[in-house]
Amino acid sequence: MKKLSILFLVMSTGCVSYAQDIAQKDVPAVVVNAFQQKFPQQSVVEWELKRGLYEAEFEIKNMDHSVYLDSTGKIVKHKQEIAVSDLPSAVTASIQKNFSGYKVDDAKKIEVGNTVRYKVDVEKGAEERKVTFSADGKIEENKMD
Repeated sequence: MKKLSILFLVMSTGCVSYAQDIAQKDVPAVVVNAFQQKFPQQSVVEWELKRGLYEAEFEIKNMDHSVYLDSTGKIVKHKQEIAVSDLPSAVTASIQKNFSGYKVDDAKKIEVGNTVRYKVDVEKGAEERKVTFSADGKIEENKMD
């Protein structure tokens, strides 16, 4: 039991050190400026430092966003909550074909470089899945939640 407690302590400490909340004043000015230029309409910004990237979590028109920027202010990744009705028709068609009878619960658009993906939560009864689609509707990942 003592070994299990020590293992749990070590693992939870490692998870805590993975991400660190930081105040905006501690984020490099070049990063904050790049962020504010790209998202001037944002509100409620929370900053974290994760694996050398600055993550800004914020809202625009009540939709959640997460943006990861490097130390030069370059956007590396942008995740945004979107309405299900805003999914591309190819993704919607793929959901209808491959997940007939499932309810779409949540949708996100994820941009990494020039690549756009869509992550959708679908559920049917007690079964919940997280499915990632390419912009053309191909399933890239399908896992139980």
